[in-house]
Amino acid sequence: MTSDSTPQTNPTRRRWKLVPLKEERLERKLALAFGFMLFIPTLILVWAMVDGVELSLAIFLVSASSFLGYFLVARPMIKSVVEIAKRIQTVSSERSFRTVDVNEHNEIGELARSFNRLTQELEQKIDELESSRQLVKRLLTRIGNAIVSYEGIDSLLTLIVENTVGALEAQMGSLLLVDGEKQELVVKTTWSQNGQVTDDQFRAKLGDGIAGWVAKEGRPMCGPGKASILGFTGQEKEGTILCVPLTLRDRPIGVIGILREEATRTFTEDDESLMASIGVQMAVAIENYRLNLDIERTYVETIMALALAVEAKDPYSAGHSKRVGFYSRKIGEIMGLDEETLRVLNDAGVLHDVGKIGIKDEILLKPDLLTTDEEKIMQQHPVIGEAIVKPVRSLQKVGTLVRHHHERFDGTGYPSSLKGEEIPLGARILSVADTYDSMVTDRPYRKRLAIEDAKAELQRLAGVQYDPTVVQAFLRVLAEKEQRRTAAADQAA
Repeated sequence: MTSDSTPQTNPTRRRWKLVPLKEERLERKLALAFGFMLFIPTLILVWAMVDGVELSLAIFLVSASSFLGYFLVARPMIKSVVEIAKRIQTVSSERSFRTVDVNEHNEIGELARSFNRLTQELEQKIDELESSRQLVKRLLTRIGNAIVSYEGIDSLLTLIVENTVGALEAQMGSLLLVDGEKQELVVKTTWSQNGQVTDDQFRAKLGDGIAGWVAKEGRPMCGPGKASILGFTGQEKEGTILCVPLTLRDRPIGVIGILREEATRTFTEDDESLMASIGVQMAVAIENYRLNLDIERTYVETIMALALAVEAKDPYSAGHSKRVGFYSRKIGEIMGLDEETLRVLNDAGVLHDVGKIGIKDEILLKPDLLTTDEEKIMQQHPVIGEAIVKPVRSLQKVGTLVRHHHERFDGTGYPSSLKGEEIPLGARILSVADTYDSMVTDRPYRKRLAIEDAKAELQRLAGVQYDPTVVQAFLRVLAEKEQRRTAAADQAA
């Protein structure tokens, strides 16, 4: 493997160690204390007995020797050792990192200084662990908040990469996923502080480079490398790269990697552990998303089938839902709405009447005008439709529009009697598209209206039943459609 794909060894971490004492000197001092306190007194007693020295003098000399041994040699050692023992007890019980006052320049002093160094390193280590704990807590809180509020897996994963880069003081990062068929990594999402451009064509074979090696071997790697390794296009920025695998049931599904531009600042074991934890959570999130997506896709297909079933019951409404979706999207385009909203409008148009599946056929297919009671039952179909659609996460906005597409601008609509801009814009758009298509198609109880008559009816009820702004936008849609039809006819002629 090349230098940018070879596992790097993390720098040697500092270990706690005591400075070794000079054992011979300490033994001599202990021997001296022993001599003063025991051996010399014994000799004095023997001498007194042999030479007949007075007992009082012998006792005095013995006591003097013992006191000298204690106060000159033993007491300072004992005092220092007791002080160290007290500090150790304080550290263990109160987590108070007070050092020992050291005045001696001897072996006990060395022991005390060694204890002080140990205490300071312990305090520093605990501070580092607390800082790391707070970092993980903040990161997981951000990710948790994102999970609650996110609207799609892409935005969630980008947010996780962004927060990981920030938390580990890196400058850029990316998430690469495994393409199972081609056995290569592709870019899923990237984030950088300076807005580096993502290489959408980036591919890395499993086993090639840092990212490929990590994905294939299922082990983290830290080493020097360029930003292009992580899927940034044309980036020659260099630094230290940390990559960890995303695995599920021993199967690689991707890699998350970050780059720190300061080559002198390497990543630590704590950084690697945090990244590995994030990788595990991301792998689970991605897999759950894929499983839920399969379930959701099946549910959406079922709902679409229900919408087609409603139309199949009534030959007069064939193609109505599809046209309402088309018109709604066109109105949104004229009004300058974003692509996501246009998608919601189209889906809402297709599904706006799906709730009619819950209405009895004798009411739904009645060729005459409905009675008051029957009208009340029919007015439940938007609520039923919302209940059908809302369980699908990707269709929750659609469900809101389905519920309110029969509201009126003057507040006399149903089911919630919303008024004016209280009605969601998408529902106001849906109302115009739905009514227009109904007016220009045959119904069991009436014939279709001419296009010009339908346009006049929309204008007449603008501000009463319909949003005037939406009506004007739809008239532009119809005008552009007529212009295209005329141009095509002229070209054909």
